[in-house]
Amino acid sequence: MKIEKISKRGTLFTFQEGDSLFSQDTCVYIIDTGDKLFLCDTHVGPKSMAVVKDYINAEGLGNKEVIVFNSHGDWDHIWGNCAFPDSTIIAHDSCRRRILENGEKDLERFKGKYHDGSFELKLPNLTFDSRLNFEDYGIEFIYAPGHTVDSAICFDREDSVLFAGDLIEDPEPYLQYENLEVYIKSLEYIKSIKAETVISGHSGIVDEDLINENISYIKKQMK
Repeated sequence: MKIEKISKRGTLFTFQEGDSLFSQDTCVYIIDTGDKLFLCDTHVGPKSMAVVKDYINAEGLGNKEVIVFNSHGDWDHIWGNCAFPDSTIIAHDSCRRRILENGEKDLERFKGKYHDGSFELKLPNLTFDSRLNFEDYGIEFIYAPGHTVDSAICFDREDSVLFAGDLIEDPEPYLQYENLEVYIKSLEYIKSIKAETVISGHSGIVDEDLINENISYIKKQMK
């Protein structure tokens, strides 16, 4: 587990290979906007999120409202939702649908390997179509399909930090969405934002070179 402050109001948690019995690094990002904390993704369950909650309390932030964002509905990014039972959980419309369709199957499929059966799914309770803007806090959630049909990003305008979920990966993206042209458009859009810092769900802080490499890889799959 690695915890690092990467911007004025943002802290990156990297659950490293082997943490929570998981087989790859996974990033969770929290943004302190004053009276609210925006948490991007929740890893694989409440045990993981206990680390985040301990940090929140240790930093004296425990009195702040936590708003959760699910970048997409894959199980390794949403199982920790239930650690925040009273929180608003934001996601794209199709993310909620994917969890309803696949969530229980994934819980059963990975029981005993990545979880002990002690928790349940918690669905997003605030969904959006194209964008959801918290203007007073400088936070915007934007639909950007590609890795999955429900992929979305979080952009912190004040710190110029973009959380991209699994849209960008090193060395190459994992393709679950059949419309590769749309995927490329989403990556080009991410580049156009020109965020100072871009965070990948499994590859940490990434640069434009990797985004371009991901685009080139996707184009090769289209031939």
